[in-house]
Amino acid sequence: MRRIGIILLLIIVGVAAGTTATTGQQVQDRAPESCIDAFTAQQWESAQLTGEIRLAEDDTVQITYDSHGELTPFEVEPPTAATVVNTTGFSKTADGTYTFGGRQATPTLTYRVQTGLSTNESYASGGSWLHTPLPSYIQTRVHHTTPEGGHVGTQFAYLGNYSAVTLQDGCHEVTGIIADESRSAVDSKQIERQLRYAMTEYDVGHRYSKTTVFVTPGKVDPTSSGEAHKADAWASSRHGPSNTTHIVLHEYLHTRHSFGDASLGEMSWFNEGTTEYMSLRLMLGAGTLSPREYNNRLENAAGGRAVLSNRSTWTDHRTPYQRGTLFNAHLDHRIRNATDGESTLEDVVAVANAKQGSQFLPSERAVFDIVATVSNTDTATWANSTVDSSQAFGISPIQQKTTPEWEYRISIARENLSEQPLFGVFFGLVLGVLLMTISEEYVNESEDDSPEKSENS
Repeated sequence: MRRIGIILLLIIVGVAAGTTATTGQQVQDRAPESCIDAFTAQQWESAQLTGEIRLAEDDTVQITYDSHGELTPFEVEPPTAATVVNTTGFSKTADGTYTFGGRQATPTLTYRVQTGLSTNESYASGGSWLHTPLPSYIQTRVHHTTPEGGHVGTQFAYLGNYSAVTLQDGCHEVTGIIADESRSAVDSKQIERQLRYAMTEYDVGHRYSKTTVFVTPGKVDPTSSGEAHKADAWASSRHGPSNTTHIVLHEYLHTRHSFGDASLGEMSWFNEGTTEYMSLRLMLGAGTLSPREYNNRLENAAGGRAVLSNRSTWTDHRTPYQRGTLFNAHLDHRIRNATDGESTLEDVVAVANAKQGSQFLPSERAVFDIVATVSNTDTATWANSTVDSSQAFGISPIQQKTTPEWEYRISIARENLSEQPLFGVFFGLVLGVLLMTISEEYVNESEDDSPEKSENS
């Protein structure tokens, strides 16, 4: 038996070391050489101009344009609510855009933004940093750079010092930008682990090949703690480490959903409710939330009596997040039961993402047709009637079991194996020694018992 224990020890150590060493790098190394980055193609290969963007002074942005050759005429539309304070080589048009006629060698555009005042645009600033949307361009493409520090996405620019993490899964890339002023207020490793888990486990397709999530020190928009705009998203770090990770994940999922533009419409209960519920599920899976914390979040969302299909009954902007979350949790539960676990709400999202190219504006009928296909007509009928109801949701069917505690701890340990290869080796050694000890005790017990068994035979 001792020989068996040694063999088991060697097998476990080898498996643990090999598995963890591979898994720890899989998100970084999965990108095939044939990947074509649409963002890079648009920003570099098709770019006709380079725009150097810098923080001129508090709340003021200056962009200097260069074509690395002869400049041709182009037109710029500054971000909404920005005030242009100075230009070189541009003339203002009647509709508020700025046209460069090709006569000046170094065209510049300088504009000032009012931070924290707009509900439709996204600005925030401090003494040494600024988060701002990028201008729009007509009949030209511009690749923006930040020569004096910062990072540029497809929609936003962060001007200031920061740290970055870039994760890769197939042809999908996510870059997390954490402002230096935010680092003490967030758990950077937790954010990275959560994004890594969501990239690999949330199998609904990708709306964009490259996504950037900015974590900024202040509220970019006073009405929200985070927003997603196409392939870019931002999250405020004012709410503590765990909540910031939650906001980062929620906004990242919006960049994965082709129905993201339904946020302000009648179907925001589907958009926000689905995104919030899946955020909680992914946090639970990654170990960012314990089952007890997950249940508490659902309990805190309970109690609302709004009718999801009737926006006039919504008491505040949290209705699609809270009641919408509970609706989607129950819908997921019913889909799993109806299909013996073969399908989930994630499949509904995947089908919605695959519809109508990259943009799907859902209606109740479209969503419930998907539910009927993924699950069955009974589930779709329940969903159709429930969005028209004000009846309170029960919590117990959708809560997670919180005991025994060791099961949860083991699940978290398994998640950590992918990021801590040495821990995996150690874990394997402990299991191997334990098995050897058990085998030795078994041998000793067998030897002690053998005479008695001989006598009784």
